[in-house]
Amino acid sequence: MLAQNNMTRVVVPLTLDEFSALEELSILEFRDRREQVRYILRAELVRRGLLDTHLANTIVEGEPADELQPA
Repeated sequence: MLAQNNMTRVVVPLTLDEFSALEELSILEFRDRREQVRYILRAELVRRGLLDTHLANTIVEGEPADELQPA
């Protein structure tokens, strides 16, 4: 279950190479492609200081909160 109920959809055009890479990564990390994109985006926003790390610690689709912290 998602921690937040207010979600906004974003359409992101991808090249075939980008889509293939996303597909491969999502399989390796056992995530749906949509959740993989969200995970990557959240991690980058936290890394750049654009998303409060307290908010980034919310559980997303069953992922442990500590996995959302950038390395």
